[in-house]
Amino acid sequence: MTPVSTNAPPLKETDKSLQRDWAKFTALNFLFAFGFAIYASVFQNFFNDVVHGTPRGLGAMESIREIPGLLTAITAGTLVALAEARVAALGLGIAGIGIGLTGATQAYVPLVLVTVFWSVGFHLWAGMSSAITLTLAKGQEGGRHLGRISSVSAVATMVGLGLALLFAKVAPSIGVAPQALYRWNFALGGVCICAAAVLCATLSSHAAGAVRAPIIFRKEYRLFYLLTFLEGCRRQIFSIFASFVLIKVYHQPLERMLLLQFVNNILISLTAPKMGKFVDKHGERTPLTVYAVGLILVFLGYAVSTSIYILCLLFILDNVLFTFGVGFTTYLHRIVRPNELTPCLNMGVTMNHIAAVTIPIGGAWLWEHFRDYRIPFWIGAAVACISLITTRRLPLHQKAFPQ
Repeated sequence: MTPVSTNAPPLKETDKSLQRDWAKFTALNFLFAFGFAIYASVFQNFFNDVVHGTPRGLGAMESIREIPGLLTAITAGTLVALAEARVAALGLGIAGIGIGLTGATQAYVPLVLVTVFWSVGFHLWAGMSSAITLTLAKGQEGGRHLGRISSVSAVATMVGLGLALLFAKVAPSIGVAPQALYRWNFALGGVCICAAAVLCATLSSHAAGAVRAPIIFRKEYRLFYLLTFLEGCRRQIFSIFASFVLIKVYHQPLERMLLLQFVNNILISLTAPKMGKFVDKHGERTPLTVYAVGLILVFLGYAVSTSIYILCLLFILDNVLFTFGVGFTTYLHRIVRPNELTPCLNMGVTMNHIAAVTIPIGGAWLWEHFRDYRIPFWIGAAVACISLITTRRLPLHQKAFPQ
């Protein structure tokens, strides 16, 4: 008979500890999403109203901002001795401080410097968050847990957007200048993200994976890396240019943009958990195929339509389709070798950001040079077509490595 270790914690105690970690992780995801929503909901209006930025200036700044994402695999690799939760906490702390300081900038160059600073932290967190989710899931229903966390983040984003919308409506009546309103939004967002960092630092060993390698690049993961690269291309095109087109070309006010984002997150909170369960049950190829087809339609719509109502509907549709993206992570989790999940996810972030560094400035240059905002969306439609072809190469069934 095998002797039982006296150092092992009782099962009930372990279960309670895991439940506490899930509660903390859910709460810190809520805080992060809430804080980032407060920041992101007004940033492009701040860039237009206070910094008086141009499309080319926005594209250049976004490209520079994504350089830390390009280096995620290397940055995380240098912190390999730290558990995932500690790296994530460090990233959240840096992101919170940088976002909180954004409102203090008045000109383009200081804004770029602050943005790059918080981007370092943001991408450390982005490279670890999915890995922590799957580690806490203990190999059970990873898609459902990823969808649930996405839903929590969407609800937090709704609350943040609602508060930002309330601030925007109330501020003029009490004599708060627009610049001061932006400053308060950024400060509140930074404080919430710093609070998430403190909470993340208290996660137990349940959130830590096994000893991991610094950098992983295996031939068997090439399909995942290609898909994340293409996802980076399409996401950058839409997330940067779709909203800026509504603001710059169609002159949509802050209140309308906040309302659109609010509707987005209502729908995401409802669809993300269901999509996670669907992926767990049926695999990744079908939902990711629907995702790619939907993206082709969205990009073509932005390229050919001039109706503000249609463009707003497409803006919402793109964000709802984003919930299908859980399939990228679950596919990797299905095929990854033991102890290689976190470095592979970090490499995926790096591959994603190869596009993120080049697409914004290139798309902005094309927009201004040819005086046609539709060009980036034609490129996006082409990228989505390539994604569709690549997605069809995903296996219908693939045995997972034991984690």
